[in-house]
Amino acid sequence: MNAIVGLILLYTGNGKGKTTAALGLVLRAVGHGYKVVIAHLMKTLIYRGEYVGEYLAIKRFLSDHVDVYSLDPDQHLTPRDVFRMALSRAMEIRPFLLILDEINNAVSSGYLTTKEVIDGIKSLPPEVNVVLTGRNAPSEFLEIADLITTMESRKHYFDRGIVGIKGLEW
Repeated sequence: MNAIVGLILLYTGNGKGKTTAALGLVLRAVGHGYKVVIAHLMKTLIYRGEYVGEYLAIKRFLSDHVDVYSLDPDQHLTPRDVFRMALSRAMEIRPFLLILDEINNAVSSGYLTTKEVIDGIKSLPPEVNVVLTGRNAPSEFLEIADLITTMESRKHYFDRGIVGIKGLEW
């Protein structure tokens, strides 16, 4: 039997793969039958007029286990709105995993404060594990994290002008 831990995992850095790593944890958790809440704080679910691949996969295969919240221009949602909705849902269903995607960027851009994020995390049930992603992680997040992975960009196809590849980027 697993102990209740409530770990905080932080994926940051200027390299590609932070959200992808978090989504890998979603697959792992759902594979074990756990519930997950995902909040995309700086992204919509639509790119170039189509839903992004991860949302399509979640909707098709994982919707019984995963709740997704994101910016919605039609509803005029802010990153703070998305954060609060995801936090509220996490309080309600007590998921194994709460992904706060691009939360670091939301804080560095001034949409949220580190205090309100940390207070929100502290208010969660103890069994909820939290993943924080995005560039420019605040020092306060580095202090509270149980795991820190820094993605480093050593080479990227963006530098050759290759951008927005369906299935790789979105």
